Amino acid sequence: MIISDLNTLAEKLPPLHHDMVSNEIFTPEQAIHARVAISILGPGGGAEMHVHPGSEHYFLMLEGTLIVRTDKEEVTVGPGQCVLVEDGEPHQVINGYDGVTRYFALACPYPSEWKPFEPEKK
Repeated sequence: MIISDLNTLAEKLPPLHHDMVSNEIFTPEQAIHARVAISILGPGGGAEMHVHPGSEHYFLMLEGTLIVRTDKEEVTVGPGQCVLVEDGEPHQVINGYDGVTRYFALACPYPSEWKPFEPEKK
């Protein structure tokens, strides 16, 4: 068993994200099958549209308002709601609140990369 103290987590900024921290609750060596984190977005914080091939994401809202966009739709979620971004689905998150937004983020399996999403040109 491994225990993590949420008060002592290292703050990280994932690639393609800004004005936020994503505190990994367990390191990739500890949780080898998933990325487990608490993400905290400041006002205006979020991410560019990106994709994680081979990994699905769950965002469980704790505080504030989160806008989640894919290349096909947009939803706004608040505390008590959870969003599933499917495997390989392009997405971005944006703080839709004028204060801090917090959510529990789980990615299965651990993302091998954060790739910018570029729509196909017609």
